Order: sequence, then C-alpha cells, then structure tokens
Amino acid sequence: MTQEHYIRKVQTSVTVFLRHGDEYLFLHRLPTKKVDANKLNGIGGRLEHGEDHLTAAVRETEEETGYVVAPEDFTLRTIFRIQEGYPEDWIGCFFVADVPSKEVPIGHETPDGKLIWIHKDKVLDSGHELVDDLNYIWKDIISTNDLLFFSAIVGDNEKIKNINISRLAK
Repeated sequence: MTQEHYIRKVQTSVTVFLRHGDEYLFLHRLPTKKVDANKLNGIGGRLEHGEDHLTAAVRETEEETGYVVAPEDFTLRTIFRIQEGYPEDWIGCFFVADVPSKEVPIGHETPDGKLIWIHKDKVLDSGHELVDDLNYIWKDIISTNDLLFFSAIVGDNEKIKNINISRLAK
C-alpha cells in the first residue's frame, strides 16, 4: 500500500435512521451541497471535538429534526469505514431509533435539504438516488439485530468499487 493511503484526513460521523412503524426518515440533500448532492441519506453529521458517536447521534438527531431521543433508545447497527472517492476518508456508525410520530418537530425543510418519510420496503426503489453504501447495506440495517462492519473503497463518482460486510451476531 502506498504512503498516500496512510496520510489522508479522516472524518468521524454518525448516521441515524429514525423509524416510525415501518417508515424511516431520510434527508434528501440539496443539489447544491458539495457531498452527496441530491441524494438520500439518514440524519447525521460529523462528531464534534471530544464527542463520542452515541452523543453525536443524540445531538445530530435533535439539531436536524427536533426529535429528542434518549441515548438508551438508539441501537447501533453498523460501524463503517469509507475510503477514497471523497476528499476525506470516513469512519462512523449507523444507528436506528424509534420516534413517537411522523410529525417532524422542526418541519420538513432544513438548510441541508428536505426530510421525507419512506416505507422500509420502498427505500431501494423510491426513485431517489441513495448514498451508494445504502444500496448494499439497507436491507441488513432494517432486517437484522446483528452488528454490521462495513468497509468500502469509493471511486471518483461517489460509487462503491470494492466492499466488505461482516457481522457479529447478537
């Protein structure tokens, strides 16, 4: 492996999939955004300095939706690593949490895009482009309680060119 693979900047982040019944809340990012423009993803963002992933999941959920979810109500589903394809590599966690209503406390319009609810069985064929990792891991996120480990190499077009998924059965 070349030295350049060891000196890339790494971002840490969380993605939260809020669930009400069989529907999940997604952010459809504005086409003007630099990363994942015009694509669907869960709620989330970067960790702040000194912050752990669970604390970030709680904070990001409240900031981006207004829902207040207690730490014990989050379920860790995936630990991921995404390399190449973006200006920085990413290490993060996917969480799932239930919310009591589909009425998003801050409304459906955000500075990053529009919040939309999609039935779990319609996500992969919703007509919206997903961030590419969800095409590979969405069914596992919603259908298993196993902890998933996801690693991907991404090409210049933000599409996965190499992937590894392993699981730790609970």
